[in-house]
Amino acid sequence: MRARPHSSAFGILLIDKPAGPTSHDIVGWVRWALGERAVGHCGTLDPAATGLLVVCVGPATKLVEHLTAVDKRYLARFVLGRSTTTADAEGETIAETPIPAERLDELLTRANAALADLVGPLELAPPAFSAIKVDGKRAHALARAGEAPELPPRPMTVERLVVTGTGGGGSGDGDGDTGWLDADLTVSKGTYVRSLAQELGRRLGLPAHLGALRRLACGTLTLDDPLALTGLRANALPPIEGRPPRWRVELDPADRERTGAALLERMAAPWARLPFHVSELSGPDHLPALERFFQGQRLRADPQTCASLGLPDDPGEGLYAVVDPALGRMVIVRREPDQRGSERLAPDRVLRFEPRASDS
Repeated sequence: MRARPHSSAFGILLIDKPAGPTSHDIVGWVRWALGERAVGHCGTLDPAATGLLVVCVGPATKLVEHLTAVDKRYLARFVLGRSTTTADAEGETIAETPIPAERLDELLTRANAALADLVGPLELAPPAFSAIKVDGKRAHALARAGEAPELPPRPMTVERLVVTGTGGGGSGDGDGDTGWLDADLTVSKGTYVRSLAQELGRRLGLPAHLGALRRLACGTLTLDDPLALTGLRANALPPIEGRPPRWRVELDPADRERTGAALLERMAAPWARLPFHVSELSGPDHLPALERFFQGQRLRADPQTCASLGLPDDPGEGLYAVVDPALGRMVIVRREPDQRGSERLAPDRVLRFEPRASDS
């Protein structure tokens, strides 16, 4: 058996996911292309959804939690008149209520107001077809097996929502007399837009589902980034009974070596993607403090220490990153109060990587 190539890749990819593959499928494709086992994504996109999937490679997988805990921005289509098993266009129909043309304008006006009322904190149950684990198994696997797990409500927050268009007479995902609303919305981590579609239907007393979803941004990371990887193709593979759909993900050129090279060209240094203050350092002044962090020690947040690490004199509580690319060392630092009323700097994550020249 031919040995898999080894990769020392360390970085973050912004991938425009096509409809069809799961987020895990995309992660598996990146592993294959780079020969790197340590790959993880920062926030699941449903198979039918498209758009920004943030992928961490190599030691950067230690940063997944920091890149996941950010708001997400989407373009969504909410369809009225049909509900489905998956709460999106891919599922089997549960209920249908044809919408007469003479009622469409009145219904869309009510739906617009109902969507506006969803802005703010909510407590909603995630869809049964989701990646949440129930007794060690994925909810979608249980639902696919006919067990229909009941998931308790959880906090979700709609930060903003703007309706950008409405219409009817066809949802764009099937036949039937339906109404639809397109919206540009920003939500907190853990918010299921399919749950918003279900809640919209409940408030209107009509079956509803999510007709389409495209993620535009994760925090400050967007598809407009010049390094965002677009043009992926997803080809369905022959189905296997009792198994979820399978997909082959491809990028021209399709062979492993050239695909891996294309990914490396699009990979950004992790410290260029973090959603908090980053100090990129060189020279000897910061080395003693950096070494103590790598030993798990906490330091006093005094002006001298902060200056040596490139941190503001009084940054306040929160996370900060300190990186020495030439040394191959990076630490995520948490500034917090101590028991004596002073402040300290505590290492939250430490990363080692192949030394490299600065490219931020």
